[in-house]
Amino acid sequence: MTSKTQPIPRRAMRLTTIASLCLAILKLAAGIYTGSVAVLASAVDSFFDFLVSGFNAFAVHSTEKPRDEFYNYGRGKMEGIAATAEGLFILGSAGFIVRQAVGKLIHPQSISTLQLDLAAGTMVFSVLAALGLTVYLQRASRNTRSLVVKADSLHYRTDVFSNSAILIAMLLIRFTGWQMADPLLGLGIAVYIAKESLPLIRQGLDMLLDRALPENIVEQIRQIATTHSTRINGAHELKTRRAGDINFVELHLVFDEDITLGAAHRIADEIEMRIRSLEKSKWSVNIHLDPVDDSHRDWKLAGMP
Repeated sequence: MTSKTQPIPRRAMRLTTIASLCLAILKLAAGIYTGSVAVLASAVDSFFDFLVSGFNAFAVHSTEKPRDEFYNYGRGKMEGIAATAEGLFILGSAGFIVRQAVGKLIHPQSISTLQLDLAAGTMVFSVLAALGLTVYLQRASRNTRSLVVKADSLHYRTDVFSNSAILIAMLLIRFTGWQMADPLLGLGIAVYIAKESLPLIRQGLDMLLDRALPENIVEQIRQIATTHSTRINGAHELKTRRAGDINFVELHLVFDEDITLGAAHRIADEIEMRIRSLEKSKWSVNIHLDPVDDSHRDWKLAGMP
């Protein structure tokens, strides 16, 4: 399969994996030559980016596999695992930046003019590369519901800010000699990165814990189920969740006792089609047909009062 025919999430993950490795090698070389702790820290961050992007590529590849006899619901939760892991990594990166910044505040280090110029040039290239990746990933995120692509978009957006902070610090030190610029700006970026990582972690955990679909979608499903036909006397056991790019819906419909199975099945199919039209996404809708309201029995079987 050529790259032109590969799904958007897989192409995006391959690009970010290669790009993060190249940036890591470039920053490491510049960091070792200049002795800049900030650039070395950024190199470590890019190496982690490479590892995370590689794991994300694996997650996307797994998510795209069709369901089979071993994974009856597919592998969509790999996206939840990847998003949670990346969010935790971003949070850890913020902690690493704080540690480096505090160390430089306590023990300031001087960098020569030539080293500052090389470090600044490296960071200019890094900022442009991270900005290009962010724009590409945001565009890809709009064309797909992949949580992994959204996570990587956030990741490289934070890289734009962190790399910019290092660049600004290098320029300030170069032209003013104010050595405190680097650690102070680093602390500010660390706070921003930590704040941005929390929603990503929450979204990943929501997928892993089978959080219901948004409340407005659930209410629309309930309205469709209970008002579509006069032959329906009620609906219960409505359960929803999302895994990967698939919305899962389960519910019980209570029909008139004298309705034929064929008629009830046709009504259920109509309801399923209306549910699928609520959102441009993949759906897995499972509707159980009841001749009487047995919700109390279902609740008891589920261990509910």
